[in-house]
Amino acid sequence: MKKLMLALVIVLGTAAISFAQPSASQTATINAYIEKGLTMAVSNATLNLGNLVAGTTPAAVNPHSGTVPHFTVTGDGGHTVNITFDASVMLHTTGDSIAFTTDFEGDNTASQSGAAAISATIQLSGTSPAAGTYDAWLGGNVGAISASQTPGSYTGTFHVSVNY
Repeated sequence: MKKLMLALVIVLGTAAISFAQPSASQTATINAYIEKGLTMAVSNATLNLGNLVAGTTPAAVNPHSGTVPHFTVTGDGGHTVNITFDASVMLHTTGDSIAFTTDFEGDNTASQSGAAAISATIQLSGTSPAAGTYDAWLGGNVGAISASQTPGSYTGTFHVSVNY
């Protein structure tokens, strides 16, 4: 019995030091970087292919020429931006259409003559937190025009979008 009592005293005497503390706390750091919003502006918003003749293959419109649509993307300097755009645009008139294959080229130094083909991402100029830009120009061609192509005014819309 004495051994049992001694064991009980030992267990109860040490039990107080094995209980958890009545409270505890820790901290975590939360970080965020707020990017500048993306904007896009366009100048020379209409690409005029001029008068085309059925049964011919007109020359392509070079995106390096000065009179083509010019897009400027502005955002957080030095950041990579996803870009999507139409590879081709259907030009429509009443009862007929023709495909326009786009040639969309850009550069982050605002150099139209140095522009190159655009892939799925672009790099804005500059360094964050300053604003950066990327400029792009639209050209392309309609290829061979069928001799039976319906005469008339053809129009279509080119779409481009950007996001981080």
